Amino acid sequence: MSDFSQRLEKEIKNTGKTLYYLSEASGMQLDYISKMSKGKRIPKEEERLTCLLDAMECTGNTRADLLFLYRQEKMGKSQWQCMEELIRIIQQDVVEFPQVSVSTSVSGIPDTDMTLDNIFAIYACIRKAMINASDSTICLCTPEISLEHLRYLVQIIHEVPYRRLEHLFPLLQNQTTENTLDNLRKICSLKPAMNYENYKPFYYYVSSAESEAKKAGLLPNWLITDHIAIGINFHTAKGIILRDAQQIQLLKNSFIQERKIAKEMLFCSDLNAYVKDVNVMMNEGYVTHNYYIEYSPCLLHLIPLNVLKQQIILDGVEKEQLLSSLFQRIRHMETESMVHIFCISGLRQLMEQGRIAGYPDMLYKPLDPAMRLWLLKSYYQYMLHTPHSCICVKENFVQLPKHISIVCSSNVHNGIAFWNNTSHGLQYYILKESGFSQKLYEFCQFLENGNMAWSQEETLDIIRNMIVEYGGTL
Repeated sequence: MSDFSQRLEKEIKNTGKTLYYLSEASGMQLDYISKMSKGKRIPKEEERLTCLLDAMECTGNTRADLLFLYRQEKMGKSQWQCMEELIRIIQQDVVEFPQVSVSTSVSGIPDTDMTLDNIFAIYACIRKAMINASDSTICLCTPEISLEHLRYLVQIIHEVPYRRLEHLFPLLQNQTTENTLDNLRKICSLKPAMNYENYKPFYYYVSSAESEAKKAGLLPNWLITDHIAIGINFHTAKGIILRDAQQIQLLKNSFIQERKIAKEMLFCSDLNAYVKDVNVMMNEGYVTHNYYIEYSPCLLHLIPLNVLKQQIILDGVEKEQLLSSLFQRIRHMETESMVHIFCISGLRQLMEQGRIAGYPDMLYKPLDPAMRLWLLKSYYQYMLHTPHSCICVKENFVQLPKHISIVCSSNVHNGIAFWNNTSHGLQYYILKESGFSQKLYEFCQFLENGNMAWSQEETLDIIRNMIVEYGGTL
């Protein structure tokens, strides 16, 4: 029996109503209801289930839970796992890295070619090689490596300084949900490395058959610097160190050729370029809805222009460029069909700190308390006049980080943006890949259908109470 059928059977018993009564009241056959509660049937149309729930007089959380479990089962196991993996990627903020000990037998890297026969020696050599090459470009090629050991490599990338690290890796062609799930798991493992400005990921697509063939290779994975190459197998149990200059150059040339035909996964830009990219993206192709996922609602279109000008900290040309990009974004938001996806904690941050999501704190002064309350009341009115334009996620299902901004539509260029202070100033990073983009759009539709989110009425009630809490009236 599935989670859905088990819960349905339990709730039917709790009603105290007979199957005969439920059959008459819902218009469903008694045998069909019985098989649903035993996990042997599932309605193709949700309306049939809602008729049964009406007959059971299910309301509130019980009704919402049953609908959620039904949609989960109807979606299918692989599709649901894709959804869970996507949520992990969205939620990634502070990452707990796995621990791997360093071999005490390898204090430095030998000057001659040699084999490595244990994981500790391999990772010690990789770490040392990266430290020694910190002022040059490092090439990392991982055609076949387990996710567990890919995370170990990401930990080293996190710990060791380097000037530039180019990482080349395959993804499966998005021909099945299972292939996309594998890709999402790999992206989730690599995402922590993407917080570093000098990490440059490149990917290419392979078929499942090609992927399996490469696992049989002796040493499919390589770390290449100017003076050393380290090859490792799938489970990083065996490795080899090469010092021969000619062999290193051949490996590097091969890496460069493959990287030329690969695709970039991470795009870096400043705020102006990022806003322009969003405007272009949201105008491309056939678009039904534009979704915005941020910690707090996207409030830019509600802030008076004179207040916006006063709040921005930048001066001169930088300020004018930013204002120009923001005004363009506001004009676009006033005409597009958009859906805001946010969380209660984001609204609380607005009221407590005067901060709105989507724009880093160093760009603007916090809004004063009076403006915060005015803005929350304006957003309440906006929700009343634009039904179904706002989705407040339940944070026990999805915890949105403060520093992300996701823009999503029905085209294939969707991505997740996050920002960092770098040696080049404030930079936006946008993660894009076609399978990831498609699942991101499906996730937004899933939320819009009422899953993992408060209802419109519940959200309005939450905002009403918050307005009163902070001294306002409606």
